Amino acid sequence: MRWRLRQFLAIAGLTALEAVRQPITLLIAATGVVGIGLLPLVITHTLGEGDKLVRDSGLAFHLVSGLVLGCYAACSSLAQEIRRGTVSSVLSKPVGRELFFLAKFCGIAFVMVLFSAAAGAAVVMSTRTAANLFFPDWWSGAPLLAAPPLAFAAAGTINYLRRRPFVSTAFGLLLAALAIAFVVSGMLDAGGRLVPFGTLYSWKTVPATALVLLATLVLTGIAVSLAIRLDTVPTLSICSVIFLVGLMSDYLFGRHAGSSRLAAGLYRLLPNGQHFWVADALTGDGAIPWAYVARAALYAAFYLAGVLSLGMIAFRHMEVRS
Repeated sequence: MRWRLRQFLAIAGLTALEAVRQPITLLIAATGVVGIGLLPLVITHTLGEGDKLVRDSGLAFHLVSGLVLGCYAACSSLAQEIRRGTVSSVLSKPVGRELFFLAKFCGIAFVMVLFSAAAGAAVVMSTRTAANLFFPDWWSGAPLLAAPPLAFAAAGTINYLRRRPFVSTAFGLLLAALAIAFVVSGMLDAGGRLVPFGTLYSWKTVPATALVLLATLVLTGIAVSLAIRLDTVPTLSICSVIFLVGLMSDYLFGRHAGSSRLAAGLYRLLPNGQHFWVADALTGDGAIPWAYVARAALYAAFYLAGVLSLGMIAFRHMEVRS
């Protein structure tokens, strides 16, 4: 058991490292953070609800960016290795196919958690920036927008002086810069005066971010299972359709589930995106209970168990060429 655990952790760690070394991973993460940070500046005609518009748009940005990142990471980690034949060199050793497949997913899921943490912090900071009607809170917006270029500059300097890989170094420094910006902004008010940490942050956004993370993990599990047979473009296309149809699942299939077996089957088969997108509950003084997040996490866990089981069955019976 200990040997299997070491194999699992080694494969998962290498998968995560390979994912963060992909330039597209850094590009998606930086674009997502900058895009969320610019929302208070590009959204006009807020009608006094600037923070709500920025929060909802930021969560949508987080979800779409996570969908693209999860699909690309799954295909670059699994589909391309299968196509190049490098998987056979690992499976020729005493490594089970099920362990290999699950470790690949967990490595990608770890990267998705890191990306969601960065995107979630950006949403919280950007929401605070837009809270004032006519005067953006630059003590929150400026550190958020400064984090990516500072991380890139520091990574370029380290690459020049130490010959460290630029992409993975920049990704790690981006996370560190966002964490520093989040802490510094949380201790300063709009006038730059010290306040207790987090006083001006809208912490009720955090459960919504956690739900978006669960949605991206479910889509990533589907992408990993599809990547066994498909390449990046068809995998991303199918996951996008599943995501969009899942958001409309209650309307398309739920209301007909009682009278149609086909509708009932599709309603249970597709992931219901409405379980993870409940941003409207944050309107006004509303909040998302953590008990609801726990139930959504249980739903996501069972759905992932089913999807990954199908993926393991497909991976077990596929021929891997060397």
